[in-house]
Amino acid sequence: MNSKADVIAVSTGRAAYPQDKSRWFAAVKRKRLRLVFAFYSPDGNEIAMPIASMSAYLKRDFPWVDVILEAVLILRDADKYSPENYAKTIQELDADIIAFSIMSPHWYPMEPYFEQIKKLMPNLPVVIGGYQAMLSQQQTIENPNVDFICVGDGEYAIGNIVQHLKGLKPGPVDGMWEKLVDGEVYETEPHQIGDLAALPFPDYDVFAKADGFDDVNSSIFGPKGVLVLPVMTGRGCPYRCTYCCNTPLLETWKTKKTFLRKYDPEDMVDELIRLRDLYNVGYFEFWDELFLSNLKFVRAFFEIYKQKIHLPFSINSRVEVMNEKFCQAAAEAGCHTIWFGIESGDEEFRAKMLGRKMTNQQVLDAAANCKQAGINRLTFNIVGTPLETAENMRQTLRLNQEIAPEHFFFFPYIPLRGTPLYNIAKKEGLLLDNKKELHYLSAANDRHFTLNMKECPQLLTAVEYDEICRQMLAFQEANNRLSYTDGVAPEVEPARVEDKSFSLVDADNSSASNSGQDRPIESAIAIVHKQEKSLFAGVRNLFRS
Repeated sequence: MNSKADVIAVSTGRAAYPQDKSRWFAAVKRKRLRLVFAFYSPDGNEIAMPIASMSAYLKRDFPWVDVILEAVLILRDADKYSPENYAKTIQELDADIIAFSIMSPHWYPMEPYFEQIKKLMPNLPVVIGGYQAMLSQQQTIENPNVDFICVGDGEYAIGNIVQHLKGLKPGPVDGMWEKLVDGEVYETEPHQIGDLAALPFPDYDVFAKADGFDDVNSSIFGPKGVLVLPVMTGRGCPYRCTYCCNTPLLETWKTKKTFLRKYDPEDMVDELIRLRDLYNVGYFEFWDELFLSNLKFVRAFFEIYKQKIHLPFSINSRVEVMNEKFCQAAAEAGCHTIWFGIESGDEEFRAKMLGRKMTNQQVLDAAANCKQAGINRLTFNIVGTPLETAENMRQTLRLNQEIAPEHFFFFPYIPLRGTPLYNIAKKEGLLLDNKKELHYLSAANDRHFTLNMKECPQLLTAVEYDEICRQMLAFQEANNRLSYTDGVAPEVEPARVEDKSFSLVDADNSSASNSGQDRPIESAIAIVHKQEKSLFAGVRNLFRS
């Protein structure tokens, strides 16, 4: 691997760093620094790839740092992982710094944890990274219990902060924002790592328990009885879906040609072989934002994987590239399941409002190609999006019923700050400022379907939303039959995603087919019945290429 990092971080024109106002520079006096990584797991999964990558980097380049993982595994033991008891656990670990990787929907439920940590350990610096810090910078740094936020790729930034704490590197923590003693915030530019070969492959030992991986829930969809290991072959996605956090990141990426980053196929397969033999892996889940972001890589990777590994695996894909040839090649390499987003069954709404420009015929053809190749289909679908109608939702259900995927998955829309669809909801006055308990898995499991935005009765009433969601749930329960019994696990429970963390209530009430470069939506237009046009008037021309 290359030893030199390719980091794009332009920090011109900023004021000189007032080191005398830093509360944390040279704050750690002992020889070894103890860093605790944390993340919030409401669905039971116990693997976080950003932490695995940062841990590997720290262990390689900063051997004087002790890396500890203490995730908030709320499904394992709600009492043990309450904010108060979790803070006591961190206190017992005698940490010098705690760094959280936070997804945006998890921000509000995590705030009590930061508060309890600061109550017990006011001299413990709290760092927030992940999509929450990257997309909602002001909201994150304004939390009184947060000291630093990582606003871009985290590997070199986390290395910078441990050096800062030890007093080894004067100046700001490049790649982070720091809250100074006078309350001012010193900002640096986000890191954008364009050369993955400069980084070590992720560290999985950080997730292991005393018995290795026997008691680690590493997958929410994969088979039982074998170790399912999530892996990534690269970073980045070329598409600009309006609801996805990838879109604002892509728009702010300074050198677009480095946004889609892949490991060398041979290096990647060698690493998978190492993981397979070290941990006795029986199934790989590829967690790339889009496995198919580089078709040249995919073709080479499939061929080498087929020859050297051939374990069953799952990937994220797009229907635009799922032709017969691709599906057959994937199946021959060992592909067991392809996950792909349909999102809405109304292709016009899907294109204009969600930025997904495939046709329903493309969806049907892709699903048929998968089935013909012997690959299972897992579809993702969003309900309750801004300006969606009851008929839009019904079309989503009908399209999935026609496909009959091996696993049908639907989840309520979560407004993510910085995304184009969030901006639509905000412009239309649909956001609920006091709705803080949000998660995309809890609705189906709790059988409690509540819109995450204000109701638009002329488009979709709360009663209609609940009614259609229950129809989707009935279809899910009757249809889902994802199986792994083919040489993987002798007995498998039906695939089901657990999530018991939230009740979804108000807080105060309780074309890759072309070049892979979809452009931003040209305009969001009125696409429902004539009587609904007034609501869409303000959406017109929100996006420009």
